[in-house]
Amino acid sequence: MMKRYMLSILVLMVFTNLAARGQSRKLSLSAHRQPLTRILGQIEEACDYSIVYSNEVVPDTMLVSIIAQKISVAELLMKILPEKQLFYKMMSDRLLVIGSNRVIKLPGETEKRISLSGRVLDRQKNAVPFASVGLMEGGAYTGGGISDENGYFQLTYPFRNGLKYTLKVSSVGYQGLVFDFAYPDTAVLAAIALSEEQNTLNTVSITTSRPLIERKTDRYIVNVEGSALAYGNTGLEVLQKSPGIWVNSEGAIKIKGNQSVMVMINDVVQRMSEDQLAEYLRSLRSEDIKKIEVISNPPSEFEAAGSGGIIHIVLKKSRNDGFSGQIGTAYKYGNRPFYAAGVSADYKLKNLYAQVNVSAVKDKSNYIGGTADIAYPDQSSYAGRTNRYNNNSRNQYRFGLAYDLSKNQLLGLQVMGGGSEMLQTFKTDILLSRPAELINGNALSDWVRKPENTGATLNYLLRLDSAGAMLKVIGDYVCSSKTELNDFTSRYTDASKNSRYRNNTPNLTNIYSLQADYTKGFNGKLELKTGLKYVAAKRDNTILNEDFVVDEWIKDDDSSNQFIYNEHLLMAYLTLEKNIHQISIKLGLRAEETYMKGNSVTSGQRFSRKYLGWFPTVFLVQKLNEKTGSALYLNYSRRLKRPQFNYLNPYRLQLNDYEVMTGNPDLLPEYTHKVELGYNFWNGFSADIYYSRTENSIAQFVNPIANHVIEYQPRNFNSSSDYGITLDAPIKFFKWWTSSNSIVLFHLATEINNFKVDQYSFYAKSMQMLTLKNLFDFDMFVNYASPYVTSNSKMGYIFYVDLGITRKVLKNRLRMRVSATDIFNTFKEQEYTNYMGTSIISYQKRPTRTIGLSLSYSLTSGKQFKNKKIEQSNEEEKNRIGN
Repeated sequence: MMKRYMLSILVLMVFTNLAARGQSRKLSLSAHRQPLTRILGQIEEACDYSIVYSNEVVPDTMLVSIIAQKISVAELLMKILPEKQLFYKMMSDRLLVIGSNRVIKLPGETEKRISLSGRVLDRQKNAVPFASVGLMEGGAYTGGGISDENGYFQLTYPFRNGLKYTLKVSSVGYQGLVFDFAYPDTAVLAAIALSEEQNTLNTVSITTSRPLIERKTDRYIVNVEGSALAYGNTGLEVLQKSPGIWVNSEGAIKIKGNQSVMVMINDVVQRMSEDQLAEYLRSLRSEDIKKIEVISNPPSEFEAAGSGGIIHIVLKKSRNDGFSGQIGTAYKYGNRPFYAAGVSADYKLKNLYAQVNVSAVKDKSNYIGGTADIAYPDQSSYAGRTNRYNNNSRNQYRFGLAYDLSKNQLLGLQVMGGGSEMLQTFKTDILLSRPAELINGNALSDWVRKPENTGATLNYLLRLDSAGAMLKVIGDYVCSSKTELNDFTSRYTDASKNSRYRNNTPNLTNIYSLQADYTKGFNGKLELKTGLKYVAAKRDNTILNEDFVVDEWIKDDDSSNQFIYNEHLLMAYLTLEKNIHQISIKLGLRAEETYMKGNSVTSGQRFSRKYLGWFPTVFLVQKLNEKTGSALYLNYSRRLKRPQFNYLNPYRLQLNDYEVMTGNPDLLPEYTHKVELGYNFWNGFSADIYYSRTENSIAQFVNPIANHVIEYQPRNFNSSSDYGITLDAPIKFFKWWTSSNSIVLFHLATEINNFKVDQYSFYAKSMQMLTLKNLFDFDMFVNYASPYVTSNSKMGYIFYVDLGITRKVLKNRLRMRVSATDIFNTFKEQEYTNYMGTSIISYQKRPTRTIGLSLSYSLTSGKQFKNKKIEQSNEEEKNRIGN
């Protein structure tokens, strides 16, 4: 009943929001010979648009008369612009640009018109989008245009040889530029450089933020900067509250259905375990995030590995010479405390840029009550009640340097690392039921893990021309190591079942990679990308199992093992992207050859494999109506997932008396075909359907074996299919009330041998954000996930509600936030497995109801400067380390 009730509330909330927003851009106007600039200002204020134009296109002396009752913005503009020889173009859902069709004909002019193209850049050779470009001849304005999002523009006019023309270029935040050129000498148009200005130009009007959601050819973008998500949230909370992104309690991130994703920050893949990544994202301030790119079907320039997609967090840029930094701390209490602190700083002096980030976490908060109930075919059963106690410490550091060798060359270096110490204690009460017998017992497990990561990246960037051609070369190295010891003791009323043993499982991974990428643009209409990449990886796993016998530890030779794995990858790709009128097309093809060898040193077991894969991608976007921002999109990709390094190890690891984990050297890579069809219809609203089918799907299989032991082993499923429909609906009721809503309905099915498991599932979430000026910001987040399947198990439903209040003081430099999570204490985790007559039910209740306080302070000095990206090339391999 509760699940149905919550589903009804969430569905009603979303569709009520849809209906309300659907009428929000109607307006009424009555004006007699009023300046057009004033009318445009009223449209911006009433309908939450940003309208870009220059004074040459819309002078203050241009007057209009209009009487309109409850008409759309599109209808209103079509009434007043054509008579002034003006037109408008929707650049996104809330951003439109005003241009002019006015052309002055010269005496004796022929009708032959010539098109010239150019590009507007800043002093750092970055594109300046939506710049106003005005063409003048003899002091008279003859026409112009607007640069696109990549800075390209086009002028069409009957140019004549030998005549001099004047070009006026302006954009918000830049100094206006006026210069002359004589046709046909137009080389100066290829790269028009604007200088940044400290004060906003008066010649361009922008009054509101960009839309929350923008659709591109192969991804959609959540514009965090300037939105209600931009203040008072951590990086993880921004993801949690962003449309189409789903985050569970442990920080596992998904896009659609049950597909996991890879996370990148400023083009650098975050090679951490889920809990480490979650802690890092919690230390990231939402005020530092510019946008989030969600790529559910990555194009060919990304590695073919991983079917779940990519989430790319782009941090803010646009800074000049000087210093900026942030200091933050957080405290959270459920039933035990959690502390976090972090410092980040950026500094630029002339051609040198430096960045450092250090963070530390102390976590004692994760006290968990859990149960496990197993019923066996012989009528016996196991019941365990476990409490877990954590005492975890984590630290991370990042250091980066970038140096401009010249205006067209950049050299960058990044060094990063981190270490953790995770001390966990599990205490379990056990009841064994056998025919005509009851056995009581208890178990104690002390688990100590100490993972460490270090890495370095060196990259070189060469800009080859002003049209965007560039060459990138990236070299990368990462070393990951982990020591792990689990000491297990059990005692029963039947002393013959008593046991004590320990597992020592250290590992070491080294990855080297080198890649080169070339990009070439052709007149702003066609872009080519191609590249090569080589990766070498080596993994050394050791498992030392020991039994405690007569007061000493004795090695168990049968289950101890050393395994060495080597892998070499050679990759190449080519993509072409072209705009044809209202259609954007992006085609790609990637080839990856894999050569791998495995050697079980202890047993002498060896294997090797070599295979070549081809991975095509297709992306199509059809703009249906630029006035409303509607578009239809279709994409397809073939993807690959290689087994994690430790999965291929033929080991046997005893977790406790009734659970064992084993490797599988026979694992094959899985291949996924994925298709998406969607409709982006208005103001960030979008709906799409998707289908994916995976052969040899890799999943952790739960299997009852002899002596009432449950075995967990990665296996290849015959096939796995996933299809569903998604709806994202960002809504702004008022300037002070914004809502973001997402719904996913999907079906996931897997099959192994003759066993099948499938489930229809439903995710829904709604975020309400209220900004009360001079008081505080309030947010409420509601999340529901119905039961879903994974491998041959089913997971129970999840529901919770979070609240937060943020207060900004000291000119917004200091932000204080009080948060309450899972206020109704409804978050619980349940898993069900029924296989070969054995039923397994597990339950966990974490201390999810917490209250927390966080403080962050920002400081800056000097001018602003641009961050330099330091990219890495061994993206997917680091995710396979599996620490």
